[in-house]
Amino acid sequence: MRTTSIVCGDSGHSILGLALLLLLPASSLQAHESIEDYIDMPLADLLSMEVTSVSKKKQPLNETAAAVFVITQEDIRRSGVTSIPEALRLAPGIQVGRIDANKWAISSRGFANQFANKLLVMIDGRTVYNPSFSGVYWDVQDTLLEDIERIEVIRGPGATVWGANAVNGVINIITREASQTQGGLLSLGAGNEEKAFAGVRYGVETHNGTAARMYIKYNDRDDSYARNTGKGSGDNWRSLRGGFRADGQFGETDHWTIHGDAYQAEENQNINLWKDPADPANAVYAPFFLATDVPDSIESSGWNLLGKWNRRFSASSEASLQLYIDHSKRAEEFLTQKHDTVDIDFQHQYHGVSGHEIVWGLGYRRIQDHFSNTFVASFLPDSRALNLYSAFLQDEIELVPDTLRLTLGTKLEHNDFTGLEVQPSIRLAWLPNERSTFWGAISRAVRTPSRLENGSRIVAVIAPAPPAFTPKVVYSLGTKEFQSEELLAYEAGYRVQPKENLSLDLAVFYNDYENLQSFEKIDVQDPLSDVLFDNTIVAHSYGLELAMDWRPLEWWRLQSNYSFIEISSSLNSDSSFPNNENDTSETATPKHQFSVRSMMDLGNQVAFDLWVYYVGDLERPSYSVQMPVPAYVSLNASLAWHPTKTLEFSLVAQNLLDDHHLEFVGENLISPTEVERSIYGGIRWDF
Repeated sequence: MRTTSIVCGDSGHSILGLALLLLLPASSLQAHESIEDYIDMPLADLLSMEVTSVSKKKQPLNETAAAVFVITQEDIRRSGVTSIPEALRLAPGIQVGRIDANKWAISSRGFANQFANKLLVMIDGRTVYNPSFSGVYWDVQDTLLEDIERIEVIRGPGATVWGANAVNGVINIITREASQTQGGLLSLGAGNEEKAFAGVRYGVETHNGTAARMYIKYNDRDDSYARNTGKGSGDNWRSLRGGFRADGQFGETDHWTIHGDAYQAEENQNINLWKDPADPANAVYAPFFLATDVPDSIESSGWNLLGKWNRRFSASSEASLQLYIDHSKRAEEFLTQKHDTVDIDFQHQYHGVSGHEIVWGLGYRRIQDHFSNTFVASFLPDSRALNLYSAFLQDEIELVPDTLRLTLGTKLEHNDFTGLEVQPSIRLAWLPNERSTFWGAISRAVRTPSRLENGSRIVAVIAPAPPAFTPKVVYSLGTKEFQSEELLAYEAGYRVQPKENLSLDLAVFYNDYENLQSFEKIDVQDPLSDVLFDNTIVAHSYGLELAMDWRPLEWWRLQSNYSFIEISSSLNSDSSFPNNENDTSETATPKHQFSVRSMMDLGNQVAFDLWVYYVGDLERPSYSVQMPVPAYVSLNASLAWHPTKTLEFSLVAQNLLDDHHLEFVGENLISPTEVERSIYGGIRWDF
């Protein structure tokens, strides 16, 4: 498939112009695959699919010593999802909870919340986490879904090669090379929730083998259901983006790629906004000085540009150099933030002495931020440059040829908050035969402090006072004493293909956390004392994840997965909150999740898919709002008709069992909303 995104702001018009130029007449190429291709692909081919996110090198999926799941392009297409966050529901062990129409809480192996910060997310090797809170703004992480080749999902630490914040998992979104997206693509659709969406992409190839594409993408999404009013919540939003990619070669040894994106999003939300008691104009909000359900807009924009060069020195040695720059801006009523990032990464892979395959690399990242502070939220100082230096070394040792492999590695990072961090791992893979793999791993990972925890002032609550007195404003304060959160993880797994039409993948884990984020009173004796970000929580978790892929008939495929997790946490004995009242580690994660997908090819022209998933209850997902989330079941259906190989009509229905249901609760700035039933129709034309 082919796609195009449009960019906004000053740079957006130029990218749009270039995209339109590429859409001028050129030789078209039909690159549409039959709807049977995915189901007809042997399971052995899927299991031997090469992944790169585990060791920063290509290796077959069935030989990796990690809990890896690959979401393919056809998985995305047949599921009917329209965004990257919704696509992640396909993976076992990943919790996806929609907070409102434009916000998600996404985590791996627990610890979900609106500002979840233990999951590293990348798009083509570009890190997309926000340094303000070490998490991800999922509403602006997008591309043309038809151009995604695969999404590699690692549950468990990946810090040895990817560094800090790859604590509970790594998500690497990998797009297709330009040579795989030649010709044109037009994708259109509309529905009750997906009010309108459109994507256009065109790819060309020159005589010297250089390939390029450009895309434009637009989305208009309806608002969600407001629990407190029984009406629309006013969080509808629109986004526009555009981008390009070019790939080429210099001779037979050098390969290069360059790609970029730009975007603009206009989003709405209803927020609860604290008002400054010192301002006489706010007297109308006394005594609590809280304005509820205030209509607000989020204006997000940004652009990025990435270049990568690969050189193969010999059959046993190759190197790569990657450089990217990224600019983002996000403006809300209570805070405006800007970030400019420059990142450079070098990597070398070679075969050392007999039986050793070594990968090593160096990296540097600089992030310049700027905040427009308000009474509600302030970052101190309001502008700062952060520097990150890194190096890693990994050695894969073949103890028994083609049977037993030991991988040793470590990552060294120096950041401006905590200095040097060391994150080692040891992994062992045993392949007793071509259909079975046993693996185990022990890893250490850290989540380094964010700007929020290192230096901020956030209004937590305003305590009312008699008319003659000033209300007390209680703040949550960042501090330079905040340390890195630490994880020591123990994992094991088993992959097997007992029959040609059946594969199973089991992973079990035990995680030991220390120095987790907490809040502590500055004055224990004062019930209205300000609180500091601190590291007084310790936690333990254990669980399992099971995935099955079964093809009972040539035209019918079943995929299912199940995940279980148990988390226990406690505060240090000297904590100012002995009742653990400020810890949601145990209460924000469902113990059980279950998913089943049925994919049927009804002849050569019709595909009919069903997808049902279950998510267990959440006792308390929010720090500041004591609201539980009941368990829910979602049923989704997709029907696609291909009158020709280049034309597809589709009808997708989501959340069929409920008019609306609650999935997650954000912090007290956001009014709780529910996800509504959605039906949309789509057309796709490859030309």
